[in-house]
Amino acid sequence: MLASLPSDLSFTVLKGLSLAAAYPPGVLRPQGDIDLLVPDEAELWRTVSALSAEEPTKTWVTVVGHGRHLLVTLVWPPEEPLLDPEHRVELSTAGLLGDFGAVPIRVHPPRDRALAHLVCLAEERLQRPFHPRDALDLYAMSGQDLPPLAEIVAAAESLRLAPELAELIRYASDLLPIDRLAPLLSALEPAAETERNLRAGHVPVPETADTRKALLQGVPVHGIHLGRIEEGDKWPVSRMHRYGEEVLLLTPVGAYLLVSDAVVSRERHAAATEEFNRLARGNFDSLQEDISAAAVRA
Repeated sequence: MLASLPSDLSFTVLKGLSLAAAYPPGVLRPQGDIDLLVPDEAELWRTVSALSAEEPTKTWVTVVGHGRHLLVTLVWPPEEPLLDPEHRVELSTAGLLGDFGAVPIRVHPPRDRALAHLVCLAEERLQRPFHPRDALDLYAMSGQDLPPLAEIVAAAESLRLAPELAELIRYASDLLPIDRLAPLLSALEPAAETERNLRAGHVPVPETADTRKALLQGVPVHGIHLGRIEEGDKWPVSRMHRYGEEVLLLTPVGAYLLVSDAVVSRERHAAATEEFNRLARGNFDSLQEDISAAAVRA
């Protein structure tokens, strides 16, 4: 899939296909999602457009962080639905999305490929428990050329992932022989303890069903697809439109109602669709794009 993309697109493959190179010849790495880091929003939509030549069945959009980073997930059905999972490609303008709370977004993973693999594997723990594939990945990496121990510890500390990297090493060592990485545990402990103390002092942001407030707080807001925008693929970046307490995200791949809560009523969805259709009839000339704090108070 990636091999067929235009050569002028700029993206970095995180884990996945890149990490598979650490596996021995003839051993296939179990493939989950393909994760791509893109340098900016315009490049994100260019890449999404190129990937959508083979039309996905779903395109999910999430806005996260005070910098309003974008996470776009494209989904295709598998060739063998009874045996294989869906094919997914996730594109983001930030490499490490954190836990949407105590651990913030960190845009750039390390440039060193091995170091980037280590921190991306550790980052997974912020979203889910480790599982055996993570242990296999770490085992494969343990046989590769790795940066010096001090460099690994410094990266884990600066990227706020020392507790997760230590947990990954302990988890994997219970399943596979990774003695080479054992010295990292004691080296990581001071940074891990500091990080745990930082997180203990974090004050969670109060939950809100107001999308504009959620955007200002930097918590994730998710898009519900409303429809395609005629000639929207000519837009280089997305635009936001506020009406009442709601916000629409208008993107090159379609319009989305942004929500911060899990359940959306039919009436709310219908009202968003009506507002989208109204904007489309006017060629999107009447957008209210200000969702600043002043606009929220208003």
